[in-house]
Amino acid sequence: MATLSLLFFGFLSVGLIYTSESLSVASRNLFKYRQFLLIPIYLSFFLDPKSRRRGIQMFELAMIVTLIGSIVYTFIPADYANVEILERSVFKNRITQNILMAFLAYLAAWKFLEKPRQRWPYAILALVAAFNVIAMVSGRSGYLALGVLICLLMYQKLGYKGIVPALLCVGGVGFVAYEQSEKFQLRINQVITEIKEYKTTENRNSGVNLRMEFYENSLDLAKANPILGSGIGSFGLKYQQLMRKKGQLPTANPHNEYVMLLVQNGAVGVCLFLSFFWVAWRATRLLTGFDKALGQAVLAVYLVGCLVNSLMLDTTEGSLFGFLVGLSFAGGAALVGEQSESVPSESSPETEEPAIVRDAA
Repeated sequence: MATLSLLFFGFLSVGLIYTSESLSVASRNLFKYRQFLLIPIYLSFFLDPKSRRRGIQMFELAMIVTLIGSIVYTFIPADYANVEILERSVFKNRITQNILMAFLAYLAAWKFLEKPRQRWPYAILALVAAFNVIAMVSGRSGYLALGVLICLLMYQKLGYKGIVPALLCVGGVGFVAYEQSEKFQLRINQVITEIKEYKTTENRNSGVNLRMEFYENSLDLAKANPILGSGIGSFGLKYQQLMRKKGQLPTANPHNEYVMLLVQNGAVGVCLFLSFFWVAWRATRLLTGFDKALGQAVLAVYLVGCLVNSLMLDTTEGSLFGFLVGLSFAGGAALVGEQSESVPSESSPETEEPAIVRDAA
């Protein structure tokens, strides 16, 4: 994982050589992916179980404070509220807060299910956090993240038998939320309407139809340099040049990490990115308990979430990815280290090398 993380960042750095953007702008864009440099550091920093426990506790505390602030916003009169307060988003914006809050709901639910009698307050916390995502803060990326985490949690607890109940659970929650929450219903109806009207309307100033326009135009840009892309940081410049011809809205962010990488770093960049997720998911077999559950949760949310947002490019979401990946997978790194110390020297050929060390190698 550490090797692929550094290899991916190294390949992005090579894009500085042939980018069509200025070096300063390209360097700032490259710095957005610094979490891939930090993952090996986090892996070494969180080798101690106490450090991992404190790290996740601090994340939970930060999100509980955010949750309280979001609830307090409910009681502020609309006459004294700005847009952020009306959206009840405390942490940066509704997209960011809802994704982070979905993780809080997952963590609380997982801890409750481990010891229901001793940890019943976590059940309340999970329900309140989920309610905040669904009914209070209208971030559709959070809806998606929460749905992914519910399905994953059921799979982790019940195996393949939990897939059908998970889908029923997500469908049931979605149905109730649609019927009872005006905000949730409005956001879902907006998605359906904008998808239906994409080909027939020219009004693409926001929402899903604008993102679909971004994707369509970005794929046209990717055709020019499909293998290596046009260089790190070049997306905004290339897209603006194309929009001058088409007369559409320019953007520096297509709200899709795979599309962004395809334009800037080509098929090679996308393959390295997906390879990191593949290796990381396989590495979860070295993890146990909470470390394994959290590691899989982070990978699942970001793998799916990157389809609708440039989560690695976004500062908060990208930083959180590096932090949680390093924290959760450090347990496997510590275990491999302990097993490596117990490997006998070559002078003892009769003792077989532990399987976990062979897998790690």
